[in-house]
Amino acid sequence: MHFQWNGSITRRLTIGMASAAALALSVGNAPAQETMKIGGIMSLTGGGASIGKTAEVGWKLAIEDINAAGGILGKKAELVLGDTMTDPTHAVSEVRRLIENEKVQVLVGPATSQETIPVVPVATEKKIAQVSSAASTQLTPEAGPFHFSGSVTGLNQMKPNIDFAIDVLKLKKLALISDNGGMSKAAVVEIVDYLKSKGVEPTAVQEFAFRTEDMTPQLFQMRSSGAEAILLINSIGDDSRKLLENRADIGWDVPVLANQTMTNYAVGNAAVVGEEAFKDVYSVQFVGMTFCANDPVGASPFAKFVKRAREQVADVDRMGGASALIPYYIQPIVLAAAINGSGKTDGPSIAAWLQENASKVEMLTGPIQASAKSHFLPAPESIKVVKNPYKPREDGLVERANCGD
Repeated sequence: MHFQWNGSITRRLTIGMASAAALALSVGNAPAQETMKIGGIMSLTGGGASIGKTAEVGWKLAIEDINAAGGILGKKAELVLGDTMTDPTHAVSEVRRLIENEKVQVLVGPATSQETIPVVPVATEKKIAQVSSAASTQLTPEAGPFHFSGSVTGLNQMKPNIDFAIDVLKLKKLALISDNGGMSKAAVVEIVDYLKSKGVEPTAVQEFAFRTEDMTPQLFQMRSSGAEAILLINSIGDDSRKLLENRADIGWDVPVLANQTMTNYAVGNAAVVGEEAFKDVYSVQFVGMTFCANDPVGASPFAKFVKRAREQVADVDRMGGASALIPYYIQPIVLAAAINGSGKTDGPSIAAWLQENASKVEMLTGPIQASAKSHFLPAPESIKVVKNPYKPREDGLVERANCGD
């Protein structure tokens, strides 16, 4: 892969996700060699290497934008990478290396809860602020006072789906299936409780292992329970594809309402299983990455990001498109806004600033928020149900399923 630097394009974009004023604070006249080191911890090798490469690209695009907007406290941002090797134990040693040897001042990553949960205590001990994409509900402000997540919790990803199934599709017999990862396991309990609060008892609750070869037994059980629709929450695109394949294999054409994983990997999965496998498939996406019928093409901040990614990243489509870069792109942007806003780099100052001011930071994905009770940044109104997720518009946006909500 390669990057084509085009400063004029970068400066024209309003995708900075933080106001120009926030990013440009304290530009000053810092020596050229003085940088603000951002540690990026991710699976660059091992089973999660494909995610790691995507994260690296997203981070580098963010660093370009931060530096084009004036840097962080007058210093140029510099990305220093650490490799988890898709191993939580190695992730811990790499985070220590980044903090103690490389002297990074903040951290971005990892991608999964399994890798993030063990490294948060290390960052906490060193008072290092961190933004990951982990979605486990174990990552509370008590467990990680300086850790924030750019992901939507499992429950909040599925709430719009449940409301859509009940209120729009008029379905009440819903079956739930999830992978066996930490995020999904924690979310299932909350999802079942939310269903019950809506007067719906799930007809079945099933689980499958990561990268399963076959989930037809679970689908047969769900079908025999009388389910009118499938609720799917999972973490990797391969499993989203397998569910659609197996649903077709057994000839069960009920609607599927899935979390963001389905959306993020839909284009690639449709190329493998065919568009017909996506019949009656709904999923969710950040509101800033969606469109309604009368929205102009190419006008939104995310649409401009898509254009730039297509121009600068040679194999962006193979990575899953510009949308696959977004979870990682936003992480350095959030930290840059918080450091420039607070004027400090320590974890307590960054956390306090975000808890007070996160809602003022403009993100291309949609509104964010933070509080002493939750460090999951996306606001509830930032997530919407989409249809035909495999068929984004020419500017990269996907169609909202219910533009009246």
